[in-house]
Amino acid sequence: MPKLKKNRPARGAVRGGMRGGPPANLGRSVRRNAFRKQANAIHSRPRPAVRPAAPPRRVMPRQPVRPALKGRRRRPVPATPPVRRQVPRAGVGGRPGMAAAAAGGLVALNAALAHPELQTSVRMLQSSLEQVRQDASLQSLQEEVTRLNERVNKVVSLLESAREQGYAYQGDMDEIAYQAVAAWQGVYPQVTQEIPRQAAALQARLQTLSTPVAQLNRVLSNPAAARRPLQQVESQVNQLQNEAGLARSALQSRYSDVESQIGSLESRLNKIHWALKQLDEAKFNLERGEDLVMAVRARWDKEGKDDPEGVLYLTNKRLIFERKEKLARKKVLFITVDSELVQEVLIDQPVSAIKEVKAVHKGLFGHQDFLSLRFDAPGLKDVSMHLDGQDSKDWDVLIRKVQSGEIEQERAAATGVSLSDLTKPLTQADLLALQGEVNALQDAMMLKTARVELESLESEVGNLGRELSALRARGYVIEKSLEGDVEILTTQWERVRQNALTVLEQQTGLLGEIMQGIQDDTGRLLGMSANLAAARPLYMQVKSALASAQAQAEAAEETVFAQFDAYDDEVESLAAHFDWVNWMLDALETASFQLAAAESGVAAVEAQWLRPGLEPENGILFLTDQRLLWEDRVDDFELKFDVPLSQVLGVQTEEEDEEETDIIACALDAGAPVAEARFLLGQPVGEAWVQMINRARSGGYVEDRAVKVDETELERIRNAPTVCPTCGAPLSAPILRGQTEIVCEYCNAVIRL
Repeated sequence: MPKLKKNRPARGAVRGGMRGGPPANLGRSVRRNAFRKQANAIHSRPRPAVRPAAPPRRVMPRQPVRPALKGRRRRPVPATPPVRRQVPRAGVGGRPGMAAAAAGGLVALNAALAHPELQTSVRMLQSSLEQVRQDASLQSLQEEVTRLNERVNKVVSLLESAREQGYAYQGDMDEIAYQAVAAWQGVYPQVTQEIPRQAAALQARLQTLSTPVAQLNRVLSNPAAARRPLQQVESQVNQLQNEAGLARSALQSRYSDVESQIGSLESRLNKIHWALKQLDEAKFNLERGEDLVMAVRARWDKEGKDDPEGVLYLTNKRLIFERKEKLARKKVLFITVDSELVQEVLIDQPVSAIKEVKAVHKGLFGHQDFLSLRFDAPGLKDVSMHLDGQDSKDWDVLIRKVQSGEIEQERAAATGVSLSDLTKPLTQADLLALQGEVNALQDAMMLKTARVELESLESEVGNLGRELSALRARGYVIEKSLEGDVEILTTQWERVRQNALTVLEQQTGLLGEIMQGIQDDTGRLLGMSANLAAARPLYMQVKSALASAQAQAEAAEETVFAQFDAYDDEVESLAAHFDWVNWMLDALETASFQLAAAESGVAAVEAQWLRPGLEPENGILFLTDQRLLWEDRVDDFELKFDVPLSQVLGVQTEEEDEEETDIIACALDAGAPVAEARFLLGQPVGEAWVQMINRARSGGYVEDRAVKVDETELERIRNAPTVCPTCGAPLSAPILRGQTEIVCEYCNAVIRL
């Protein structure tokens, strides 16, 4: 099974005040994109940029299946006891209505007077004037802010309601809600006050158009006299539109993070409330000490037309499938006129009885989510559940967490967000909860996640050589650069590792000092437990210090990640390519045809052959160093397209509506069976395939047989500098074959190799 690219948590920019190394003044995405451009400039690699979705299937569905878009999972935020902030309610004041009304005084463009030669330009200008009137009022922005304010209130209510109904997991939501509401409290009054000011300024600029528009109206019937003033008014309108757009964007940027957090919470909470509603309607009851983890609409896939549909429940103790569907009792002319709800528990097993769980993606492009389960129970062995609306990988992870007990770490640290938390008297329970927060912060302050990532990367680097040897043993003989790529990455691992460890130890030392201060204050606070009123100021001080320490820990972690992010990208890129090669070799081994003795496979991908007048068929597109082939993989395998590369005149990508597919079109000469062959690829790898086909046509793969890397190249990389001689910053970017210089990402100094 191809490996998934590690989804390391996205973190915020490094905050000021952290010592022990150069500041990470480039965002991680910026650093990675910059390095990728540098890598592509040094040696272009015509390789797919994404991993194959699933192993090649022996038999594919008869009907073509289009891919469905999937959401990306977010990293949970460490849970701490939340505090509900009072969200500001939208008021009637501060709206830009007065400014908008003032726009009515703008002289209108009299299009009826325009000469026929100017009619088109005048109509376009008239439309632009109407649009700029609306834009300058910022009315839609005010409405957007009001809607967001309502959504913030709704999310807090949904979260509080979920906790009141007994939903105990996904404890990170409380902290995310606390942070979002706290940020919104500061942003909302600023934005609502700034919108009228910005709107008034834009309206004042809008009024300056009155005179030029009036002058233009007087000469609209004369094309020669009107062209210059028409251009001047158009220019002024365009400039004002730009100013309005910039003002709008600047205001939106103040609350974009809050909007993102609220959107994520809203999605998660809607799923939770749906699950709670289903549980409330269920025919079974939870046991003592049993809590709901998640529920999903599902169908028990028994490979029959009457597969039962219902709800799959996961608790911290059991996995339950309850049939819940309406069945027709009476039909008239095939139309159901009477139905009944059938509701019964068909599966009720403790999680310990689940011996195997596996997420399976079916369908042509692997976007139908199935959960394969194997039970250790009489009469119940292998079960396949088709999930509707949730990712089967998420369910795989959830079940494993429940089985291991890890799910209990995700319990909410408090009963829920409550307004009373802000004003309630300090209690002994608050002190105990605070002590728990301090203990929970230890791992973050030790940068445990960064250490684990570094160890994981070391393991992956060590596996590259073994993975490549396995590919060579299976017959993949092209791409002579691979041995060198692996050797170069392996050679510089110790340098990258040492840089990262040095920064990691520096940062943990600094965080240790901060943590010691928090622990000392916590000890003093616990010593004041006999006088809680006097302890409250120190309690608030420690709470504030905890929040600050968490932010500093995240910033320090980001600084450590910066030391090996680019190197990690190179390792991941190579590992992803190995996955594609393995996928191709698996597909070739199960194919109905054989390669020639001197022929080598280059790539393969699930694809549909799009032929005019015929239904699309599911199969696999193969590229070798000599041929382009497509094999039908529905029922009996059949090679239906087999064209030598010498008959391929050209190849290009075409526009495709789906975000997760690409179309490539190949022009063929007169000797080919068709003049053009179009293929819908199962993944967005069209550009890579165009490059690979063109390279194969030029004979690039025939000459690209595996050879050893020059020892002098390795020696040059081993002796490369590890710190910038100008500013002393560590040089964390990996060195590529053929690279002759390094650019310091902190001071931009160029160091020759």
